Amino acid sequence: MTLENFKKLFNNSFDVLRILMALVFISAGCFRVFNSELAKLELINLHLPIFLSYILIIFEIIGGLLLLINKFVKQISILFIIFLVFALGWLLIFNGKILLNQVSELFILNSTPTDFFLHLVFLIILIFLLINQSASYFRK
Repeated sequence: MTLENFKKLFNNSFDVLRILMALVFISAGCFRVFNSELAKLELINLHLPIFLSYILIIFEIIGGLLLLINKFVKQISILFIIFLVFALGWLLIFNGKILLNQVSELFILNSTPTDFFLHLVFLIILIFLLINQSASYFRK
């Protein structure tokens, strides 16, 4: 597969990122459906009411599906940004000290699903940076 054929699969790099984020949120919602006890525990640890789990499931799955089919991308992205800013802020408020004490974990690759996924995201971003730079180099 040539670079040009690969690029034709997607209109641009944003399609790949949109699809990646769609799959992340759909997967998160489905995980909550099939692992409801862990989903409840997550909310308990964040000092949030358990009923929010059902709202999160609907939000993540529907929002992810809308991103996947390329509908309401701007609006869904804004909602997910607000959601993630809130979630990260809430996490810092209740667990900031724990996070700071474990910051070294960011620099050590462990065989955990989180580390695997994080490094996979890094790889995808870097590949698309390379593809975009290569394409712009050849256009000159």
